[in-house]
Amino acid sequence: MNKQSLTHGLLLVPLVGASNSLVNALGLWLAWTLISSSHGLAMGLVRLRLSTYQRLLASVVLASTLTACASLAAQAWLLEWYQPLNLYIGWIALSCVALEHDRVFIESRLRGYITLTGLFGLLMIALGALRELIGNGTPLASLAPGGFLLLGLLLAARQAWTPAKTQSTLEETPRP
Repeated sequence: MNKQSLTHGLLLVPLVGASNSLVNALGLWLAWTLISSSHGLAMGLVRLRLSTYQRLLASVVLASTLTACASLAAQAWLLEWYQPLNLYIGWIALSCVALEHDRVFIESRLRGYITLTGLFGLLMIALGALRELIGNGTPLASLAPGGFLLLGLLLAARQAWTPAKTQSTLEETPRP
């Protein structure tokens, strides 16, 4: 398992669990974007001054602090939004630590972070809208297993519409 699959795997939990409505999906994506961007900026200020172990500890403390502050702010001002999403806000801290461990916030890899943020947002909003649309007639669509099924169907549709890679006409010659 490579580092990127761990980071992307951590995003799968809020993607499927919190996208039962468009409002929840958009809210969690905005929270993830704000917290992870703040985490990346703050770690950028101290990253060069810390050793590897100190950087990991600082990343954990900073991610949990930012997530706790966002959680308290959401409890104070956005209680209706916070109640169904309180479990997934903790995953944001874990995701921030994984992104820092993968060194995604370094300037040379910043384009990858922006792409990841955009794709995560697109998937969250699309899945949230589809689950809300389908969920009115089918109760399974609003539950987590329905999110997995819908995500699987979307990935299968993408794979069916993406043209297959052409195989090389050069044949490999066997060696004696």
